[in-house]
Amino acid sequence: MEVNMLLIREYDREMNHRTFDLCPELFHKALDAVLLGEKRFHVKNPYGEDFDLLYQENQLFAESSDKYPDSPLFHQDPLYPPYLFYDESDRDRLCFDIFEGFDGVWFQEISEYTVVLTGVLLKFTDLKLIWQDERIHWFYPGEERIIIDHREPDKDDKKTLKLINTFYPSAFICDFFTMDPVVLFHHVFVYQWLTKLSMDKVKYAEILVARSEGIGSILTVYARTRNFLKRFGIEVTLQPGSSRYADHIIEKYFCVRMTPSDSNENNTVYITNYYGLLFTKMLRYSTGDDFNSSSLDPGFLSEMKEYGDSVFEGKRMLGILLRGSDYIASGMSGASAPVTVEAALPKIREWMEEDKYDGIFLATEDRDILKKMVDAFPGRIRIIPQERYSVTDFIKEGVNTISELDRKRHPTGKEYDDFLEDSTVNYFYALYLLSRCESFMYSGQCGGIVMTKSLSKKGFKRMWCFAENKEIK
Repeated sequence: MEVNMLLIREYDREMNHRTFDLCPELFHKALDAVLLGEKRFHVKNPYGEDFDLLYQENQLFAESSDKYPDSPLFHQDPLYPPYLFYDESDRDRLCFDIFEGFDGVWFQEISEYTVVLTGVLLKFTDLKLIWQDERIHWFYPGEERIIIDHREPDKDDKKTLKLINTFYPSAFICDFFTMDPVVLFHHVFVYQWLTKLSMDKVKYAEILVARSEGIGSILTVYARTRNFLKRFGIEVTLQPGSSRYADHIIEKYFCVRMTPSDSNENNTVYITNYYGLLFTKMLRYSTGDDFNSSSLDPGFLSEMKEYGDSVFEGKRMLGILLRGSDYIASGMSGASAPVTVEAALPKIREWMEEDKYDGIFLATEDRDILKKMVDAFPGRIRIIPQERYSVTDFIKEGVNTISELDRKRHPTGKEYDDFLEDSTVNYFYALYLLSRCESFMYSGQCGGIVMTKSLSKKGFKRMWCFAENKEIK
């Protein structure tokens, strides 16, 4: 999380630093000085003891926490952008989606972000503002809406957003009832990260796709970003040539638009780090028009439907999606954690016995998982033929992602493109057949889960997430 925040610290009388007066522009003045290389500042405080501001790079703050994911995928690029410039008075470019369903916000400790967020909420909302730290009155003296309460909210209180001063993996465990200041600040100022343009001037939002991403992840982010920005009438596009999939493959099977020639810096938002959007509540919990059959080429959809009719005719099937291979090799955790077959079998057997299914349709890219499932349910497993992997493949090649492994196995241009087209078709056949099953079980969050749920016209009788160990309603 390379977000950079000014922390409030005890006044250091042994050192000389630039001195500011406590005023509404304090943080902006300090950030201007940060751009000149300064990191610590004295502040004269007419409402209490003088204090220092300390500029902190939060990537180190986040990664030093034992709650931060171990996966190397989250130790490469920054998860959140820096906010050296922002305008807390620009109502049209502030996002309040994160506060839906809450009556109030509880703040633990003063810092740049918590102080600024308090001002934003005072000015633009009627939310109840509860503070444990009495020093907030230094910044808003006499403000009657600020309630001082040294008690923490009850753990069952779902109407109060709890803002703690230490890193909290909200996006990784899909828990946005508790957050840290960095994550909440990003949620509110996300439009200002996207662009300096007025939102009504933006025509396109171009996503630069990481070459490590699979087609499921690409289409999920594309669809969810489109859903998030449709309130502004913005058309979401992919930057041509940016993904590992040839543009003609994407356009052949999916209703995805590449950035047109009239796009320019005066009418386009450039999303070069789409994890900054993906790991917000708005995209993690995005529903509705994320991805559905209208996102698929009609001819491709018709072919899959015909195949599904022949395979599932008269059969009641339990659909199961189990991610392994790269999810194990890269150490995915939280809501995306993989599950072992041994851990999943008791619940699978329970549902098979209770609902008397004719068989299991299994979607997995892991050949070890497939073998164990076939051994556990002989003659009852149905699959789509595809290239599958083992954790040992990733260890042998010294890589963490499927895209890296595929590049090593299929290095040439046309061979690689042909392989990707074949694997893409097989992947979507598997997702489509999952969507036709009566009930659905899955290891944890991934792009395939989103699309399977969206493709299911009738919905599922029951759903179970192994990473969360609960039935999903």
